Amino acid sequence: MLWRAYALLSHGGDRFGLGSVGLGSWRIPARLPTFRKADDVLKVLEEADTAIWSASALSACAESGLLARLGQAATIGELALGLSLPPALVQTLIDSLTTFGFVTWEDGRVRASPALMPFTSSEGAETFKAALRAPLLQSEDFRHRLTTGSLRLDGWSHTNDAIIEAQGTLTRHWTTRALPKLKFLPGLIPQLEAPGAALLDVGAGAAGLSIALCRHFPHLSAVALEPASHPAEIGERHVRQAGLADRIAIRQERVEELREDKAFDLAFLPQMFLPDAVIEEALRRIFRALKPGGWLLVAVLSHDGPGTVSVVNRLKNLLWGGNTRDVARIKPLLEAAGFDPVIRAPGRQSLRMICARRPNLRDLP
Repeated sequence: MLWRAYALLSHGGDRFGLGSVGLGSWRIPARLPTFRKADDVLKVLEEADTAIWSASALSACAESGLLARLGQAATIGELALGLSLPPALVQTLIDSLTTFGFVTWEDGRVRASPALMPFTSSEGAETFKAALRAPLLQSEDFRHRLTTGSLRLDGWSHTNDAIIEAQGTLTRHWTTRALPKLKFLPGLIPQLEAPGAALLDVGAGAAGLSIALCRHFPHLSAVALEPASHPAEIGERHVRQAGLADRIAIRQERVEELREDKAFDLAFLPQMFLPDAVIEEALRRIFRALKPGGWLLVAVLSHDGPGTVSVVNRLKNLLWGGNTRDVARIKPLLEAAGFDPVIRAPGRQSLRMICARRPNLRDLP
């Protein structure tokens, strides 16, 4: 039964330790295109211009309050009046949503399409806003530091409240969406539902993951490690606002200094924020801190292959402190720390998840 669950989680393939890797994107890449004319370069720049302004337009829909008002059908004039914006601007923002199939029209009135409707709620609009605010602000910070000569590849060190808050919102949203998938990790749900259940949240930031999981599992408590003082302060404020101060402890501590032994049922590690110099020690400390049978979820930015998404993820990895580690490099590090099995969750999104278990004593040979 245990391995059947693993097979279900990994869709019968893409599983470490059970044969070939099976990732289509890991094949030998096709030859990269060669630009032979200046017009080819200009075309790419034009496409980048369109992408940047499209993201800005979508962001404006959320930041202006337009997105929230699309839960009900309205005319352009009604929307403009309610938002105190020029009708021509509102029409153009609606047009930007229309190009993505995000709105529907009937009798001169516009409203969110069924797919967009969840994002017109207060929480949904905040998620939509954060999903655009985080990359736009971080990419602008990257450009600024590069042009001023202050860029250092020393990890994710933002102090901008808007960036930290946006990352926390996205983490909370991602965690909530991922909750149903936890049932595929054998033994985990009963552990998290039992009295005394404990979570280790590494690099907690604004504590979005700890808050989401503790809300879902009433018996769960969490230790949230956030060594940077400003994100830790924001995380503590969010924990208090959520009424979870008695269940979530924010600690300004580095994971490679963790001293707990057999204390946690689940750990989360966004490894793209850890430099190569500490990743092995961090995995050893987490292994020791997990209870036998406990699970570690490791977030990895996928960047195998030559495509644009892969290159962007490599850039993020460098800027966030994780050097250029990818899914393939994490597997042997987890195995060396003692985790068994080590499996990759299904899907081909940019953010991949590796699931690794500290073996139960009864599972050991």
